This record gives sequence, structure tokens and C-alpha cells, in this order.
Amino acid sequence: MFATPFVQGRLRNEQLTVAVRTECAHCKTPMELTIDSELNYTVRENGCKPVIFMPDVDLLNLRDESIINAF
Repeated sequence: MFATPFVQGRLRNEQLTVAVRTECAHCKTPMELTIDSELNYTVRENGCKPVIFMPDVDLLNLRDESIINAF
């Protein structure tokens, strides 16, 4: 879901944005993230600092059945 604007934006050659409503895995506080095609993000709630990262997958040497399994 988080990769949607990044992947679709490149496939369509468009700038896309997605809003994600979720909650903190630690304290269950609701939060809303906005993520764009460049993987920039904003958090609606003040003081909320989620950990955002991009898994490092070597696509040229991928042995998993799909990229999803590699993540």
C-alpha cells in the first residue's frame, strides 16, 4: 500500500499521493500519513514520528518467487 504512489506514479509518469489511516503498532494511537510519488511523507498528527524505511532488495540477484516475498 505504501509503495502505491511510487510504483503507479512511475508507471503512469504522474505525481500521485495516497493517504493512509493507520495506528501506532506500539501504543495504538491513530495516525494519518500522506505519501507521494517521491516517497515524501507527512504525518497529520502533531508529535507523531513514525519509522519509515525502504527495504533494500537486490533485484538483479533476486531468488524469491516475487518481490513481495523478498520484502
